[in-house]
Amino acid sequence: MIMKNSLRAFMKQRSASSDGSSGTTKKTVETNNNDYVVVDTSNGGGAAMEEDRGDELFLRLRREALEVAEKEPMLVHLLAKVGLIDSSSNAKCNFQPAKTFEEAISRIVSHRLASCSGGAEGNLCPQSLLETIHNAFLSDELELGHTMSEAVRADALAVEKRDPACETLLEVVLFMKGFASLVIHRAARRAWKPNDGGSGTRFAALLLQSQASSAFGVDIHPAAQIGAGVMFDHASGIVVGETAMIGDGTTILHGVTLGGTGKQNGDRHPKVGKDVLIGAGTKILGNIHIGDRVKIGAGSVVLRAIPSGATAVGAPARIIGFTPTGERPGSNVDTKLADVEPLSGLADSLVGSTITKSTTDTSLSTAATEMQAVSVSEERLETSSSSSDIVESGDSTDGDEADEKNTDMPKKEATSKKIVLKDSEKDSNEGGEKDEDDDKVTDFGTPALVRFAKMSKDDCMCPFSGSFRKYPRAHSEDWISHSKLQTLLIQQGCSDGECVEVYFALLHLLPLCSPARKYGCIPADVFSDNFVDIALEKTSLGIATCQALADGDLRALGLSRKASKRFKGLFSTLGQHSTRVLSRISSASDMNESTRKED
Repeated sequence: MIMKNSLRAFMKQRSASSDGSSGTTKKTVETNNNDYVVVDTSNGGGAAMEEDRGDELFLRLRREALEVAEKEPMLVHLLAKVGLIDSSSNAKCNFQPAKTFEEAISRIVSHRLASCSGGAEGNLCPQSLLETIHNAFLSDELELGHTMSEAVRADALAVEKRDPACETLLEVVLFMKGFASLVIHRAARRAWKPNDGGSGTRFAALLLQSQASSAFGVDIHPAAQIGAGVMFDHASGIVVGETAMIGDGTTILHGVTLGGTGKQNGDRHPKVGKDVLIGAGTKILGNIHIGDRVKIGAGSVVLRAIPSGATAVGAPARIIGFTPTGERPGSNVDTKLADVEPLSGLADSLVGSTITKSTTDTSLSTAATEMQAVSVSEERLETSSSSSDIVESGDSTDGDEADEKNTDMPKKEATSKKIVLKDSEKDSNEGGEKDEDDDKVTDFGTPALVRFAKMSKDDCMCPFSGSFRKYPRAHSEDWISHSKLQTLLIQQGCSDGECVEVYFALLHLLPLCSPARKYGCIPADVFSDNFVDIALEKTSLGIATCQALADGDLRALGLSRKASKRFKGLFSTLGQHSTRVLSRISSASDMNESTRKED
């Protein structure tokens, strides 16, 4: 009866406060993106009211707390102490009720952390801890674009929505240590001010980190940046390094490490995008980028960048497919990786691989026909080239220059010539005078704007290593492998992460039945038609550079002789395609103009 009266009094007070001069009525609604906002319904329910978005959450917590207190009296003391029920009429546990959602969360988390730290006799003063967390809630400092209040509300709703073992918001804020550890991290981050001159502060933040690690088994450096709507499921053993970043909507399971690769200082930890799912026990090491909507299987070891929309698993991690378009792995929590679009084409997926619903819209008979067509195409490719003319799609020695110079030579002589070229390149890299001159001027005799940038070959940690079949040398000028595209973009100053993002986006444009996709290659026409839009989105390259690469315009790029000789065959193909496209556009324009004049 006491609890019911308390609820009625609370609801009456809220009603009175909402019937003031403003005359507004607010309620919490779920958006299409699974976010929650408070909207003003007094004028039809259209406008979002950011400043009051926590009201309904607090009401829900109070209602759920009252229901639990009625059914399970053992919880009355705890619920009263953290301010979720009004115990003013109970002499045995007379605590003041919390006035806001933020105050309630501050009291809950500080109580948990102080209790695990030995209470009044421990390392933390309970009252000081409460004030530190509550003041952090009041701060307007942003973490990846969110205040602490916004992020914590989104975290709580994310756990309730994604965790099948969680039935109420109350159990999230009372018992989920992943949620509690994130609250403490967000408070610690706002206490982390090491570079404020003589007034810099570090030790309060480090104390919070240390105590949270001891209490919950979750170690998050105060300087790490974490977005909103993040869930640490089970949470035990999660480690997040100093320069790590975790984007909005991400789900991370227990035992995950976002760590460095050694003793180097500076930016050395992973950058995880939005809506990412990271399976239990995964280790992601080094300053690498994990793109948006990535799924990483349990137990993986990730040492290289993973592009947006990819699904990866293994040690070292290999990309096995595409995340279906529109899926948000961080929210869907597909830990079995059941919904994955095949990486290398329909034929492989029909032979021993599971095809997802999103890739099986056609009938089985149609799929079989496409597979047969791919097989016939592959037979023609492979029979038209001898074994010496087959190269790995991941091999960075694409040999455009060698092919151009040796087309009429016997195979033995051509092979010998290639070896000589490799040796001469090796010598020139050690400081040969001619090679140095070639790196200063372009093929047109002008000073080079872009000099040769060397990249490591045969990277066994590459996420695409072993994913594709060998491709015929005959296609070295009209197909672009991952390694060739990476070498080309590195000449322009792109990072490994940007290179893999561009390659993966281009590869996904190819139909499943495309022979080039099975070999992990991008046809030159697909590259020319789509590179500009993708590169502008995925890299920091300017539009002029992107257009020059798409058109194969060596003069505009300003590549040195040393840098350009690896791509002359490819650039010739791109230039021819660009010319044909411009010719078609011009013809269509002339035809339209002629038709208009006749009309």
